[in-house]
Amino acid sequence: MQKIIKWINGECSGWKKAEVIWFSFCVFATIAGSCYLQDNLIGITTAVTGIFYTLLAGKGKISCYGFGIVNSFLYGLVSFEERLYGEVMLNWGWYFPMMFAGIFFWGKNLDSQKIIKKTTLSPKERGVYYSCSAAAIIVYSVFLYYLNDSQPITDSITTILSVTAMILTVRRCADQWILWTIVNVVSILMWFRAFRLDGESVAILFMWIVALANGIIFYFQWYKDIHNARQVNSNTR
Repeated sequence: MQKIIKWINGECSGWKKAEVIWFSFCVFATIAGSCYLQDNLIGITTAVTGIFYTLLAGKGKISCYGFGIVNSFLYGLVSFEERLYGEVMLNWGWYFPMMFAGIFFWGKNLDSQKIIKKTTLSPKERGVYYSCSAAAIIVYSVFLYYLNDSQPITDSITTILSVTAMILTVRRCADQWILWTIVNVVSILMWFRAFRLDGESVAILFMWIVALANGIIFYFQWYKDIHNARQVNSNTR
């Protein structure tokens, strides 16, 4: 019991007042907007767990994966109803198992404050990741087209880049936030179209808007943290 309490205290530590206010605003605004537009409980729960996942992941807290497990399962259900089969396969076939991989690898790379040690890709690694992702997007969009996917190109972009970004997330790479930003923008367009067609899934749309804002914030924060860590290491040598 003491270990659990200690772990919870560690996950709750390191938050600035402004971060807590922003966290609360993101959750409240999503719930309030979704309820006002009469979205369903599954959609709202999916959005809230997604916001918790993104914010905790951005802070480098391993507890993000608990919310990610719930979010990936529910998001798959919502995507299936919208005939976004790439999103279904992504969340059930990739995100869900990768959440457990994240728990394992992040758990082995925590600092004294229980926050992950952040890294970046080398230029060569970036070239490999980006070129492979571009080729996979083309192939997968054709595959989704023959599955009668409602939005094969956008669905392919979000799926393939999400696969790559999730690998970088588990690897603790700051470069993930560049890909997540692209995914967030395309996802906003995709779910806005879904919302216009049936008037539902507005909570998911809110989730991606919040994710876009947070992704940009964390991009700069992670690179700042990496720069500061390198300076500390160089000064201690």
